[in-house]
Amino acid sequence: MKFFAAVARKLTIVSVALVMMVATFFLNTADASASEVMITMGGKKGLVFEPAIATIKAGDTVTWTVGALPPHNVQFNKTPGDAALGTSLSHKGLEGKGKSFSVTFPADAPAGEYDYFCMPHRGAGMVGKIIVG
Repeated sequence: MKFFAAVARKLTIVSVALVMMVATFFLNTADASASEVMITMGGKKGLVFEPAIATIKAGDTVTWTVGALPPHNVQFNKTPGDAALGTSLSHKGLEGKGKSFSVTFPADAPAGEYDYFCMPHRGAGMVGKIIVG
């Protein structure tokens, strides 16, 4: 009887260790997939960025895709630190549905809020924010 109890105890320990290893793999995979954020310009909700606020880490990539009602662009008007950074992150615009462009934030990008807008639709409230944390 003691033999079976010892074997059951060892199997339980091995099972728990295996579950913890597998859970750690999934947690690490979630972090890795956060390196690219997708934003739709002019989606189902009209002249808005979806999502309107995105949180990233310095070094991550943000991809904007035209959903509907083009043309759209991304103009950063408020960035932490150097104003030249906002200019380098901005994009002139896209004309067709499904077209996209990506911007990789520098690895040394200052933490803070990066406000942007779509020039043709700013008056309609098409504004967004990237939070670099």
